[in-house]
Amino acid sequence: MSRPRLRRGQRLTPDARRESLLAVAGELLLEQGYLPLSVQAVADGAKVSKALVYKYFPGSHDLYNGLLEAKLSVLELRLDRALRGEHGVVALATAAAEIYYRYVAETGPLIHLVLRDRFMAGQVSDAALAVRDRAARLLVRAVRNEFSLPVRKAVACVSIGFTMPEECGRLAYQGDLDFERGSVLCRELVLGVIDVARRGGLEAHG
Repeated sequence: MSRPRLRRGQRLTPDARRESLLAVAGELLLEQGYLPLSVQAVADGAKVSKALVYKYFPGSHDLYNGLLEAKLSVLELRLDRALRGEHGVVALATAAAEIYYRYVAETGPLIHLVLRDRFMAGQVSDAALAVRDRAARLLVRAVRNEFSLPVRKAVACVSIGFTMPEECGRLAYQGDLDFERGSVLCRELVLGVIDVARRGGLEAHG
């Protein structure tokens, strides 16, 4: 979501104005690292009035959910394209981890920042949660089928697995981890989680 160059009073279509506000909010959140953001800062960055920000996003949670939904939708599309035709836990998990890692490394940990911030506790939209859950459902099903794990354990494995590309991507985005080294490290960590899941399945049926 690149931020366009704007001037105060510039006329934009409603969709373009909304994208502009989300782009500014995303940049500010990456700089600040936590919520909430100053509505005035968002307005200043987008070269509009605070009233116009509230017109598009009546409450702060609406703005952050809009940002989260936009980011998750792009990620879901990339995952859908990458995982199409992939079979087996290792192929699915490593492909998904690589896509998520590269997305975070290139655009920043916005998904993580919004989902995990205490300000959003109980306020994440159903639409955002639905996109997140769709992205995880395929992997949970694959883990359950391959290792015969209970749903709760399969969900836990997938949740832990997603933290690996998230953290590696964050470090790469900040310049604290070489991009290609981060990709390799992410794959190794995800394979480690798969091995734990495999051993869990063996113990459950041993």
